[in-house]
Amino acid sequence: MRSTLLFVALFLSLVLESTVFRAPILSEYAPNLVVIGLVMTGLLRTPRMGLLFGLGIGLIQDIDYGRFLGETAFAYALIGYLAGYFRHLVLRESALLAILVTGLASELFAWVTYGEARLLEASGTTLHEVIRSSSKTSLVSMVVVLLLYAPYRKAFLKKKKVSYNDATADGAS
Repeated sequence: MRSTLLFVALFLSLVLESTVFRAPILSEYAPNLVVIGLVMTGLLRTPRMGLLFGLGIGLIQDIDYGRFLGETAFAYALIGYLAGYFRHLVLRESALLAILVTGLASELFAWVTYGEARLLEASGTTLHEVIRSSSKTSLVSMVVVLLLYAPYRKAFLKKKKVSYNDATADGAS
């Protein structure tokens, strides 16, 4: 149930990012909500779920808005997996980890999509434009994840079930 709600939250993030944040006033400083959602998926759930959700949301975005199929799907899947991988390296999720991983993931998304477009000669953007826009997006995304961390954690953290039967059985013998 929580996984379905998480995917719906990612889809709503994609819709917001593709409609509201494309307005000329907001587009300059728009956060990358899908990257934030994927980072939270990887941190609060598993790397595999981050990978699969990133692939799914990326394919939806590629079908609707992409230059070619698989461009953002690959980048989002990579981000979702790496966020979960960082979570397993640190062994404990925290707001600071979410902020740092979101900043890195936002930069990674910009550079991976730019690299794919350059590789296939489908990009008209310059290196200077990518550096400028990715830096702004990363900083804004890091601020937004600070605001969204608590609601995401409360709604989607998979809590481990603790059984006290095993502990009392060992202490009684």
